[in-house]
Amino acid sequence: MSGLVEIGVGPPIVALGVSFAGSDAHRLLAVRFRVVALEAEDDAAAAAARFVAESGLEQVGFLGVGAAASAEALLAAAEAGERARSIVLASPGPPPADPRLLKIPKAVLIGTDDPAQPPDAVATWRAALPGCHVVLIYEGGGDVAAIRPRAFAEAAGDFLERQGRFGFMTGSVAISPG
Repeated sequence: MSGLVEIGVGPPIVALGVSFAGSDAHRLLAVRFRVVALEAEDDAAAAAARFVAESGLEQVGFLGVGAAASAEALLAAAEAGERARSIVLASPGPPPADPRLLKIPKAVLIGTDDPAQPPDAVATWRAALPGCHVVLIYEGGGDVAAIRPRAFAEAAGDFLERQGRFGFMTGSVAISPG
């Protein structure tokens, strides 16, 4: 593992993503959570799973920021099994289909003007990850955590805190600039 930056107190979140450690989004999320940002040279999923196991964490949320990190966070959550409390993917790449993730509460945060997302991104993500909540962040571009860190932290934090109870909304929501 090449780097670990841990800030905040509260329920633990393991975050994967290049340049996430120490960012505004990381600091804002750490107001409510103990956010451990891992930057692995390779195989971030294995590094995250190893960290969870060695730390003795019983329940942990996972966060993937960016396409590669989101794929790795999904693998780490699947490997964590019962320890995975929830997972949030921000500005992810193409949706995977992994049956091990069916029972884990999931949310996807995407920018409304992210060129990497398909025009029917909400339907695509909800079909690929059944039970997934999709949050559209207006003017979030291709990196919602960097471009709209406060909106990212509010949406990710609310989901990570509420998990399955996040469904008081319709399953998808949009956050406008403000």
